[in-house]
This record gives sequence, C-alpha cells and structure tokens, in this order.
Amino acid sequence: MITFIQNRTSLFLRIILSLSFLGHGLISLGLSPSYDLHYNLVQSINFTNMPTHKIVEFQGWFDILISLLLIIKFKLKSILYIVLIYLSIVCVAALTLYWNKTDSMFGIAECLRRFPWIFFSLYLLLDLKGIKKYHFIRVGLSFAFIAHGFASLGFLGLNQGHIDLAIKVVPIENARNFVYCTGITDSIIGLMLLQGVFTRYFAAISIIWISFIVYLSYLSAIPDAIFRSAFLIAAIYVFIDKRTYFPKLINYEKN
Repeated sequence: MITFIQNRTSLFLRIILSLSFLGHGLISLGLSPSYDLHYNLVQSINFTNMPTHKIVEFQGWFDILISLLLIIKFKLKSILYIVLIYLSIVCVAALTLYWNKTDSMFGIAECLRRFPWIFFSLYLLLDLKGIKKYHFIRVGLSFAFIAHGFASLGFLGLNQGHIDLAIKVVPIENARNFVYCTGITDSIIGLMLLQGVFTRYFAAISIIWISFIVYLSYLSAIPDAIFRSAFLIAAIYVFIDKRTYFPKLINYEKN
C-alpha cells in the first residue's frame, strides 16, 4: 500500500488540490457559513461595476471546474499556471482585506494560507519536467500550520473563523484562549515541519490534529470539511514518504 502511494505522488497531489478547489468552490456557491469570508475577499478588490455576489458565484463555478480538470489531468501544465496566477490574486485580495479590517498592511499570515496550494502546484509543474521536489509537499503542509498558527495568535492574520470553530468544542468565554493555545501548537508544528525536524513525529501529530479539525468542520459545513481533508491527505503523505523529509531548510548537520 505504501509503495502504491509513493509511486503515485502526482496523483495524490492532484487529488489534494482538487479537494481544495472543490471545497472552496462549494463555499463560494453559498453552501457554507464561510461564504462571508469569500464575499469579503472579493469585495476588497472589486473595482468593477459587477455585483460582488455575482463574482463570488462565478469564482465558485471556476473553482469547481479547476477541481475537475485537475482530476482528469486535462492540459495539466496550463491549468497549473492558471492556478498559480489565481492563487497570487487571492493572496493580494487577502492582504487587502486584512488592510481594510485592521488598517495594517502586514497581513502575512493571510497570504501564507495560500502557500500550501502554491507549493503543491509547483511540485506538479516541476514533476512534469521530470524534476522531483518531494520536500515541497512537506514545506506546503508546514505553511498551512504556520499561517493558521500565526492567525490564531492574532499575529499578522485574522482569527475570527478559528474562534467560530472553537465555539463548537469549548464555552464561548474560553474560545479565544483556546484558539490562542492552538496557535502556539500550530506554529510549533509548522516551524518543525518547515525545518524538517522530527518530520515523521510531527506529521503524525498533524494527522491527529487535522482529523479533529475535519470532524469539527463536518459539524459546521461539508464544503469546509472537504477542503480541510486535503490537508489531512497531505499530512498522511508526508508521514508515509520519507523522501519529503529532505532537504532540511537549514542543513545544520553538515555545518
């Protein structure tokens, strides 16, 4: 089973990206409470006369189309370039939204949220050229934790969505403290994965933690659980494939 998975890295990366786009597409179609975030992201950069809700709806169908094309591997190279450009635009929208809400332009965590999909897309693009950058999968997963960790700490990111999720398991008066604590653990997991320290152990921890988050997401809305399941698959892959463990960010052992 492990060999089967390791021999089909690109397939699993396409599944991961496809689930992400499918989940976000369904959210943009109004099938999740997270719709408001998508609406606000688009509203922050909507300089046209077109109603924002129409653009968000178009975005939803676009995401679902990308999800399908990734699975069937239709013109994969072109689709991946489109994905990278699209994610870059979303990063700008996220930074703009953070600026509008906080009067600060340093919403780095909001931009980092898109880095996992960027690194997964880069892996697939390079793989098409015969270049295997397995550590991009580990690095992509690490940025998911770093972004959510920093945002949960209220550091360079927005954490209201995290608080809304936490309310499902802790009393509302304790939710903010709970999110702050998870921000610490997420940041530690993310930084350890980024550096490649005890990767297998931290990947195992991330599997347990993401499984819990996916469960909570199902209690709220299935689309949220779908795109977060993509993180779970990525964590499982990193746990299984030791090729993702190297190179480390800083090769201190050689030094």
